[in-house]
Amino acid sequence: MRRVLYSVLVLMLTLLLFVGCETTKGLTSRMKSLTSTVDDELFSQVPAEERQEVLKAEFDLRVAEEKAKLADLKMKLAQLQKKHAGDEENMADKCRAKASVAVDLAKLEAIDRSGLGEKNDNLKAIADLKSKKLKLEADTIKLEARRAATERQINDLTKQIEDKAEKIEGMKMGDEQEEAIESPSVVEEKQKEETEEQVETPSGEEGKSLF
Repeated sequence: MRRVLYSVLVLMLTLLLFVGCETTKGLTSRMKSLTSTVDDELFSQVPAEERQEVLKAEFDLRVAEEKAKLADLKMKLAQLQKKHAGDEENMADKCRAKASVAVDLAKLEAIDRSGLGEKNDNLKAIADLKSKKLKLEADTIKLEARRAATERQINDLTKQIEDKAEKIEGMKMGDEQEEAIESPSVVEEKQKEETEEQVETPSGEEGKSLF
C-alpha cells in the first residue's frame, strides 16, 4: 500500500513539474515575442528600394540621440552655473565678513594705541580678529580657485553645446539637401509633363499637311 501511495505521489509531482515547465516556457515565449527586436538576418534580405523609410528612421534616430546628448550637456551646464552662482554668493559673504572684521580690527588697534581699555583684553581681541581675518582670506582664496575651475568647465561645456547644436543643424540641412536632390521639383515635373504633351500631340499645321 505504501509503495502504491509513494508511486502516485511521485507521478503527481512529475506531472506538476512538467506542467510548470511548460507554463514557464509559454510565458517566456510570449515575453520574448513582446520584447523581441527585428531579425537582422531577415532584414538583410530586404531589397534596397524597400529600405528608404528605414534609412530615414535611422537618420531620425541619430538626430534624436544627438539631441539627447545636447540636453544632457545643457543639464550639466545648468548644474555648473548653479554651483558657480553659489560660489559667487559665498565669496561675497566672505568679503563682507572680512571687511567687517577689518573695521573692528582698525577700531581696536586705535583704542589700544590711545591707551584706552585693558591692555591684555585689547591684545587678545586684536589677535582673535587677525586670526579670523586670516581664516576668511584663506577661505576666499579657496573659493576663488574653485570658482575659476568652474568657470573653465562652464566655458568648455558651452563650447561643446555650441558644437553639438551645429552638428545637429548640419545633419538636418544635409538631410534636406538629400531630399531635394532625390525628389524633383515641381517646376521640373511641370516641364517634363509639357514636353511629353508636345511629343504625343501633333501641332495644327502638321495635321493639315497630312491631307
